[in-house]
Amino acid sequence: MLTVTDLGVSFQDAARSRFDVLDIAHFAAEPGAFIVLTGSSGSGKTTLMQAICGLQAADRGHVHWGDTDLSQLSETARDRWRRDHVGLVFQDFQLIEELSPLDNVLVPAWFGRFRAGSLIDRATALLREFGVPARRRLSDLSRGERQRTAFARALLFDPLIILADEPTASLDAASGAVVIDRLRSLAHDAGRFVMAVSHDPAMIAAADRVAHLDRGQLTEKATR
Repeated sequence: MLTVTDLGVSFQDAARSRFDVLDIAHFAAEPGAFIVLTGSSGSGKTTLMQAICGLQAADRGHVHWGDTDLSQLSETARDRWRRDHVGLVFQDFQLIEELSPLDNVLVPAWFGRFRAGSLIDRATALLREFGVPARRRLSDLSRGERQRTAFARALLFDPLIILADEPTASLDAASGAVVIDRLRSLAHDAGRFVMAVSHDPAMIAAADRVAHLDRGQLTEKATR
């Protein structure tokens, strides 16, 4: 279970003045529900997603995953925890141009507890599921294929927590529906914790919970 308490994050502008990005008194969520995070550009959505997995350091507050308080871990320990528990889909994909889609999906194995060779079949199957050729040059892929490659990479270790930043932004309706269905299945059928940042009306409509950020403040919208 995720519990966020008194979470504050601020950044520094060009004039070296600090400004608040997040100011969240409390947020809690359990695995098994598909959560979508909405809000205007600059509202802090990506910052919140990075804060709850330890990529972004908070100025104050606590992020608990079960008995683990990320604020009490060193940076190295947070990295290890994230590697073992979290699958991340970045908005800018963060793929390596020199590698094929297959090798990009296998990148997490370079730093994990598994040998890349033992995961080739799983990586290939994930790329096939999302309609991406495994051995093509990355430079030959469309933006949508790159996004689906990033999604496949996030699922390589079958993580307990999936955090996806605008995972359908570059996809057509059909490909987006595949990703949405997969996220819902991971939450409902596999019992994973699934949160996606999105402006996609189809994804928002599919959510079990919709949390909305406005000027760093988090509120929850009724879904249905």
